[in-house]
Amino acid sequence: MRLKIILSDLDNQAIMRWVNGELQGYKEVEYIPEYRIFKGSPTGTFLVNYKFKYTNAAVPIHSLLNLDEINKLITLNITDSIAVIQTILNGENRNNYGRVIFTSYCHAIPVETLQIASMRIMLSTNHLDGIVSFVKSKLVEVIMELERQFTNLDDLDIKTQIEKDKQKKEQVIYNIGEIIYKGSIEIGVKTKLVIKTK
Repeated sequence: MRLKIILSDLDNQAIMRWVNGELQGYKEVEYIPEYRIFKGSPTGTFLVNYKFKYTNAAVPIHSLLNLDEINKLITLNITDSIAVIQTILNGENRNNYGRVIFTSYCHAIPVETLQIASMRIMLSTNHLDGIVSFVKSKLVEVIMELERQFTNLDDLDIKTQIEKDKQKKEQVIYNIGEIIYKGSIEIGVKTKLVIKTK
């Protein structure tokens, strides 16, 4: 929250979208960072040949769907805020994180030898731990960059320093954009980033 106050002085939409996404959760799928997108494991209850019932088992969807449909089904976009993820990790149900697949969809994809009663796309909590660690690491890098460029961050105000040096503002926005979105944005000329400044 303190970092959000400082970064708001940079007046950059992409940086604030990332900060707000981590604090409040991501509302729009197109803005979810790559480190929050995973392939889950289809797990559920199903019957084989109307005889053998499997519960809480890996669902063999490869015999039911094509590769594109499978990828779409098992892709999990983790939109929860960091606070929610930490609450999940500290809770008793930490090993039950996943997305429920609608029953109507489960019933629509069976073959004669395999009928799915229910299914969830499960995600290992190692991935959730990884998100928290990744964001903490990014926050440290952003703070270090701000401390390199500005003085007295404890006042939570860098606006006057930015107003004195517009070029520094552009460079800081570029550097922070690189820290946050490294590998997931296209960068052109060094001071002109896809996440444009005003």
